[in-house]
Amino acid sequence: MVMPTMMKVKADIVKYRLPLKHPIAVNQHSISEREGLILCLQAGDRFGYGDIAPLPGFSRETLKEAEKQLLSFCSAMNAKESLQDIENLSFLQNFSLMPSVSFGIESALWWLKQDHWLPEQPSAPLLQGDIQKIVDRLKHWQGEWPAEFKVKTGRHLRDDDVFRIHQILQILPDSVSIKLDANRQWSFDQACDFAEALKGAIDLQRIAFVEEPTACVDDFTTLYDKTGLRFALDETVQEQGFTVQPMSGLAAIIIKPTLVGGLKRCQALIESARHHGIRAMISSSYESVIGLHILYQLSARWIPEELPGLDTASVFRQKLIIGDISASDAIDFDPTCCERG
Repeated sequence: MVMPTMMKVKADIVKYRLPLKHPIAVNQHSISEREGLILCLQAGDRFGYGDIAPLPGFSRETLKEAEKQLLSFCSAMNAKESLQDIENLSFLQNFSLMPSVSFGIESALWWLKQDHWLPEQPSAPLLQGDIQKIVDRLKHWQGEWPAEFKVKTGRHLRDDDVFRIHQILQILPDSVSIKLDANRQWSFDQACDFAEALKGAIDLQRIAFVEEPTACVDDFTTLYDKTGLRFALDETVQEQGFTVQPMSGLAAIIIKPTLVGGLKRCQALIESARHHGIRAMISSSYESVIGLHILYQLSARWIPEELPGLDTASVFRQKLIIGDISASDAIDFDPTCCERG
């Protein structure tokens, strides 16, 4: 849809707090709830939404810093006369936007223009928690198997990790692979030790890749050359100035828009990865249902051939509630009802 560019746009901010079912370890932080801000844009009878939720332990900015910048942005936006003024690139560039704020603002402006939503892709399921619960889940799996599952690793003893992976692969069809996420937990020697132990237990071709095996990106290619374990970049992609470059053993880049930045930045990374023959996939940072809806839609449009890493909604005790979560008149948010407001 082409919106009238001279239409006035109103901007508001809504805070949210979502308790988790269980505390989650995030880069040596433990969080029991997820806090964030919803940017609400209104132009006539149309609405657009963005989710701004810096992730403790990973985001460079705090929620307080993000809120301060978002308030300044909204104040400037409400003073503008039209959407044309808002979409002027120099207007956005004046704010030197933090990654989470950039993602939220660009998402809300993008949402404002949408006339329809694409069917959401299946997400690559995340297998975490007790191994017996994982095994039970897989044994009772219904429907078609996804091409890949994701498994967190590096949080247990080496033999425990290898055992978990072996148990999972015994249940999965041969056509299904798993992606491992180490979150830089290993030293180089530990990563090599793990890869060699894994090779002794399973066919390494069943491992699509391991995300960020060590804290030093220079180790990754050496690890691949030594063991054959392919890798993906995740935290590295979040670093300022990152550009996609071919590397021996590099299978994919993981793009988390809340941590990487705005839609333009993320789309450019995807196009660059595709140019180099490297897989790219969108992943979540424990956003609310609004953020997840945006990520599903972007993945379906930009990378329909890939399963996004968005299997995180189940960690919350409840859906997003607009307003104070303790208020008796709070209402659930359904993103499909906001297409026309």
